[in-house]
Amino acid sequence: MTKLKDQKAATVRETDAYERSSAIVVSLHPRYLTIHLKGARESLDVPYGAILDLGRKMAYKRKAS
Repeated sequence: MTKLKDQKAATVRETDAYERSSAIVVSLHPRYLTIHLKGARESLDVPYGAILDLGRKMAYKRKAS
């Protein structure tokens, strides 16, 4: 990953993933990320720890099956 310098503003990227024909937009903050559909006002804040937990659960399920 790119090493980020001290930034006051979040890093915002539009992904190649789509939901309901709208691109998914991700904003990276120091302790969490924000995800929303392009053009939508509603957004979700997701702590990085929650993403790690989900990844671990998915890996465990893959090994179990």
